[in-house]
Amino acid sequence: MNIHILKKPYKIGLTGGIGAGKSTIAQIFKSIEIPTFNSDACAKELLINDEKTKREIIKIFGKHIEQNNIIDRKKLSQIVFSNKKKLEKLNKIIHPKVKLKFESWFKQQTSHYIIKESALLFETNTHQLLDKIILVKTPLNIRIKRVCKRDNRTKKEVEKIIKNQLNPSSITPEADYIINNNEQTLLTPKIINLHNILNQL
Repeated sequence: MNIHILKKPYKIGLTGGIGAGKSTIAQIFKSIEIPTFNSDACAKELLINDEKTKREIIKIFGKHIEQNNIIDRKKLSQIVFSNKKKLEKLNKIIHPKVKLKFESWFKQQTSHYIIKESALLFETNTHQLLDKIILVKTPLNIRIKRVCKRDNRTKKEVEKIIKNQLNPSSITPEADYIINNNEQTLLTPKIINLHNILNQL
């Protein structure tokens, strides 16, 4: 009997600061048929569709962040990225639920490895539950420019978010693989090379 048939996929974390290009890299993994779980998208989905989550958040942050039963994510982010304790409160509501969603999704996977994409792998201690970590590093000026354009935010708003995330340099020693996304070299060949390495695990 092939013992590997009974083995669950390797869990590979994909992380990096806001605007680093994690989702672009996750899409490349998807294009080569590697299952990917987007923790940040899952958290947004909970904010939009999970009534219990919405009630918990409104109870803590106030009714002014909600209109017509929809949480204004921009208002919420302005609150939590101006106050670290409030950010921690939000993470305590959201991330245990994201963890459960991931575990349920993971049980269905049969590939050699999967990708778990998250901006907060280290902040939520999720990295301890993964087999390997990929860190995406991108120059700060590029990240700020990307997020301002993508999310229609001001430079000041983006800098507040970045300030509340771990500095990539501080988690570099914890990463098993580093992808430098500096817009000067193509990403796809880097991902294909990494894919070949991960398939050898």
